[in-house]
Amino acid sequence: MTNSLKCEFLRKSWLTRLFLLSSFLWMQSATAGTDVVEFINGDRLTGEAKSLDRGRLKFDTEPTGVIYIEWEKVAFLKTSDSLQVETENGDRFFGPIQRSENAYETLVETSQGAQKIRNGRVVSIDQIDAAGFSNIDLSASVGYNFTKASDVTQFNVGAEASYRTRIRELHASFSSFISDSTGNDASQRQALNLNYTRLRANRWLNDGGVSFDRNDELGLNLRTSLSAGGGRILMQSNHSRLVLKGGLKATRENNVDEAADLDSVESYGIVSWDWFRFDSPELDWSTTLEIIPSLTESGRVRGQFDTTLKWEIFEDLFWQLQFYDSYDNKPQSVDASDNDFGITTSLSYDF
Repeated sequence: MTNSLKCEFLRKSWLTRLFLLSSFLWMQSATAGTDVVEFINGDRLTGEAKSLDRGRLKFDTEPTGVIYIEWEKVAFLKTSDSLQVETENGDRFFGPIQRSENAYETLVETSQGAQKIRNGRVVSIDQIDAAGFSNIDLSASVGYNFTKASDVTQFNVGAEASYRTRIRELHASFSSFISDSTGNDASQRQALNLNYTRLRANRWLNDGGVSFDRNDELGLNLRTSLSAGGGRILMQSNHSRLVLKGGLKATRENNVDEAADLDSVESYGIVSWDWFRFDSPELDWSTTLEIIPSLTESGRVRGQFDTTLKWEIFEDLFWQLQFYDSYDNKPQSVDASDNDFGITTSLSYDF
């Protein structure tokens, strides 16, 4: 083949690839935004169904951008893409949603056939592809308090990220609280948690993770814990969620008064409860209680209690009030307190 023929062949090859790519992108744009939300009075919206969470359907339309629709007001929903639909009893169905013949009913076209679900039983709808990259949630918070009378300064930051596939959830959180006052050393409290959850049938789950904690008030330089266990979502709806988990922990502690690290095995039990209201202003109240009895140190029990109230100021911007209490009936440092508690206020933003 001569050089001129080779050049011509390569030119046509690249033109063919460019044409195929353009055609694919055109087809993608032509099919995008074809989901339909229909209300009982016949009004309709066309766009893209993003997700259903905590009683609100996240819907993106070209004229308005992202809007939130109360799920109980949606009579019919039709989507072009496959979505995961989860019910209050933990059943999960994957496929495109077709318009049902009956109002307030979700019709999912799964690979095993059509599944009809009353809207009141649907607690979540997610854009989850085979790799699970479509559903990543991020939030960040920051707070600052200063009291002139006592010359006390408090600063706190936090961040959370969650990632979900059809059968797995990954969650990461970080929090830092620093308090300083005249005549006293600054006190710090930091926590980093990485958690993995494997979702099972009938709301059962397997749970595991690793955590890193520092707490000056408890005389703790660093505590590293590796946990594994299981649990069950006892109840979930469009207004609340109750989860019970338990298992074992392998823990290593580096304390202020101890030269060597302390290794121990612990059991744990966790109860977490979330309550949310989607009416404006949006409210979100989450509470977690963890009890940690030691299996290798006789009589030692630790505990952690957290409760957080989030109040929406503007869209996705929240005022946040948090109370925390860390307890250890046998702290390893001689001068350490057996209890550390506090209240923080901050602003948080959901991405």
